[in-house]
Amino acid sequence: MAKTLNATYDPSKKWMPIEEGKYPAHITGLSTREMNTRAGEAIIVNLTYVVNEAVSEYEQPLWEMDGYDYVKDSSGNRVPVMNGNGEQATGSCSHLENRELKDNGFFIFTDTSSASKNSRYFTLLENLGIQCEDTDGIKRLVLLEEEDVVGKPVHVTVKREQYVTAATKDLPLEQQDKRTTFKVANVELWKDGPTLSQEELEEDVPF
Repeated sequence: MAKTLNATYDPSKKWMPIEEGKYPAHITGLSTREMNTRAGEAIIVNLTYVVNEAVSEYEQPLWEMDGYDYVKDSSGNRVPVMNGNGEQATGSCSHLENRELKDNGFFIFTDTSSASKNSRYFTLLENLGIQCEDTDGIKRLVLLEEEDVVGKPVHVTVKREQYVTAATKDLPLEQQDKRTTFKVANVELWKDGPTLSQEELEEDVPF
């Protein structure tokens, strides 16, 4: 006789994909590493983010799904789910709550000849409200530390990226295994969002 398991299935809770967009989150971690690039020595700053519960108030467009894949029409376009008014239906983004996100890193080029390439990092500092010393229009960058950013409320812009798995990257194109991931492309302060203390961060760790 079959045994009852401590597991359930709720058909009302349908899997929802992530969609590109801007979402409320908190910075929960920071790491730095040095790298020698074609443009010279660089410091790479990586941030980790966790999506806040306020995301349940956000909505995303709904698309026809075949399991975990989008249904495509004959032109290769995603097929929208339509509501009774002939418009594309939307659903709550609550499935993103507590999801951990990462970025591709913000590069700081330490050689003055590559200073113009530091605009993205400088924009990050500006967006996070971090001040830099200004001498005759030249900004002296600062290196972010955990105490500067961890716990800060932010809005993160999430973008879809495609990559080839390491195991198949040297194979012919038609044999390569391509995967999709989502990375944070831009960060801005969430001005009305709550700043989290270290204790709150430890309580909200999503694993």
